Amino acid sequence: MKIKKLKYLSTLGLGLAIQSVFAGNITDINVSALPNNQKVIKIRFDRDMIKPNGFITTAPSRIALDFAGTGSNLNQPVLQYNDDLLSQIAVAQDNTKTRVLLSLNKPGQYNAEIKGNEVWVYINESTHTTAQTPTRHQTAAPALRQETVTITESASKANSSASSESSNIANINVDFRKGANNTGIVEINPAGYRGNPDIKQHNDRLVILFKNNQIPIAAQRNFDVTDFSTPVRTVSLRRLGNDTEITIRTQGNWEYKTSQSAGRYMLTISPKTVVAESGSDRRQRNFNGKRISLDFQDVEVRTILQILAKESGMNIVASDSVSGKMTLSLKEVPWDQALDLVMQARDLDYRRNGNIINVAPRQELVDKERAVLEGRKAIDELGALHSRTFQLRYKDVNEFRKILNISDAGGSSNSNDRNSLLSSRGSAVIDPATNTLIIKDNANVIKQFEDLIAQLDVPARQVMIEARIVEADDGFSRALGVRFGFGSENGGTKIGGRASGSLGDFGSSRWGIPNVNLPISSPTSAISVIKSYATGALGLELQAMQEQNRGKIISSPRVLTQDRKQATIKSGTEIPYQEATSSGATSVSFKEAVLSMIVTPQITPDGNVIMDIQLNKDSVDRNCSVQGTPCISTKELNTKAMVEDGGTIILGGIYEEENSTGEYKVPLLGDIPVIGNLFKSTTRSNTKRELLIFLTPRIMGGEGNVLRY
Repeated sequence: MKIKKLKYLSTLGLGLAIQSVFAGNITDINVSALPNNQKVIKIRFDRDMIKPNGFITTAPSRIALDFAGTGSNLNQPVLQYNDDLLSQIAVAQDNTKTRVLLSLNKPGQYNAEIKGNEVWVYINESTHTTAQTPTRHQTAAPALRQETVTITESASKANSSASSESSNIANINVDFRKGANNTGIVEINPAGYRGNPDIKQHNDRLVILFKNNQIPIAAQRNFDVTDFSTPVRTVSLRRLGNDTEITIRTQGNWEYKTSQSAGRYMLTISPKTVVAESGSDRRQRNFNGKRISLDFQDVEVRTILQILAKESGMNIVASDSVSGKMTLSLKEVPWDQALDLVMQARDLDYRRNGNIINVAPRQELVDKERAVLEGRKAIDELGALHSRTFQLRYKDVNEFRKILNISDAGGSSNSNDRNSLLSSRGSAVIDPATNTLIIKDNANVIKQFEDLIAQLDVPARQVMIEARIVEADDGFSRALGVRFGFGSENGGTKIGGRASGSLGDFGSSRWGIPNVNLPISSPTSAISVIKSYATGALGLELQAMQEQNRGKIISSPRVLTQDRKQATIKSGTEIPYQEATSSGATSVSFKEAVLSMIVTPQITPDGNVIMDIQLNKDSVDRNCSVQGTPCISTKELNTKAMVEDGGTIILGGIYEEENSTGEYKVPLLGDIPVIGNLFKSTTRSNTKRELLIFLTPRIMGGEGNVLRY
């Protein structure tokens, strides 16, 4: 019986070997010199290979070779050479292929030959150069474009495209490569830059800002490097005024570190090893591994894991607790799905770190991770305490009271509150006089506060609110609505009802039908919105209104306020009146009769402005007084609306109507019935005027400061 089983396994192993004849791992790389400054690079595999797909770039000079279905067993993935032609060989892999990247000191060309289990790559200096990249393609994989290797152009090309720009143009060369353990390495070389860049970490990106270092507009780039299987998804460069911003967008759990050498900045983004990928996490995703077929009966689980390791090219390490036998029959399934099925059947789980998979019973892995976390917690609790002083530049230090669980009565805290960032041994002191925060805690907590303050202690964005208070006759608002009644294909123009300020779509699908209309017949219309492109024309309409004596601009105040901070605009008079004091004497007091407006702007992530508006129009009622105290007629409007940057909100619906009659007659003769009408004249006047408020918010600082999520 044992003999039959061994024969069966031998036949199965032979079938699997034939099935994956073109799969293998790189085991060694050797470089030899040839005449005429030629080089031959011998890439050795553990089995026979086919020709790779490759392409050439000239800025910088590189040759990329992609080996499908292979892995790498090299101890050192990056090899440096001191040669006139060859500078570096870097090897990076993902689940489907391995890339060998040859960095050259000058433009080159190559030819590849298959010699058994070795691929010989002959490289020599290119006989001609061209300014375009890539200069040569050999069925390169479509998912890996030249941009995933070269982020920026050469300095000469960037300068040539910016010859007509400012003399402050600078060059920033950015290079990306994959390092060990699936780390992404972004190397930045800002030519001639002095100082340190501003680096900010967000949940899904790193933002590096080089102030007063302006790249050409043509050098702006956004490249996808997802195929390298690192935490880095994209690397983008863009110009912000006189600055340059480099954004590194990431995925998954990651951490980074920076280093500087000879004017170069290197950012290494690596996966967090604390939270490793588990089998339970993987079952929620699609399986995309190489398809294999397995047919086992009563075979050791460790043997199945060994076969999966060979087929996948991964390194699988099994715990001593992994035991037992299985029977399974799978045909053309991804290897990672087969691994998942084995995990489920035997109550196992795995943790993946790079190309190494650790397999053990599920509870054993949980216990190990718990022990690691408890050990780190113990180190934090018993480790040395450090002090750090943070002098806030923009935020008020009192805003950190709640975060630190500091009461209003005191300026220090020793907190065991789980909602506080401080550890059980940590303490915090705030000094409002110098706007300083002092933290004493372990190194991890100090680092968390550094990151937190770097994100929160930033200048608040500001909004300039321009108000125009207009008193117009009852026909002007209707004419204004007709003039600005642009049709809107997407219903973007809004007009809302009553003083509550709720807005509804009033867009039209045809041009020529007015959207903005504030007629006398509909006095409930209180608010409407004009797009930013029409704001300039609105000023001309108001100027023409004054020239035609149809109204007048009472005032045009401006106020600058921060995002989410209240601003007040007030215009009017104070009415004096006499009142009796407790001693019996009289004193003069004043009562306000003003037009006041309270506005609280809120900048949205897409660059619009939401304004919470409270409008009060008070006027003196001359026909009403109580013991000499004048009556105040009050009109109030509360609303909330969103308008784009530079657009205009129109507040209306506040009317003042004045009726007057007059009679002029000849004494005695004018009193005769019927005939007296010939000796007298009667006048009647009915004046109805509307108060219109035009609010135009403008975000200060330009669109480069718009928040991104």
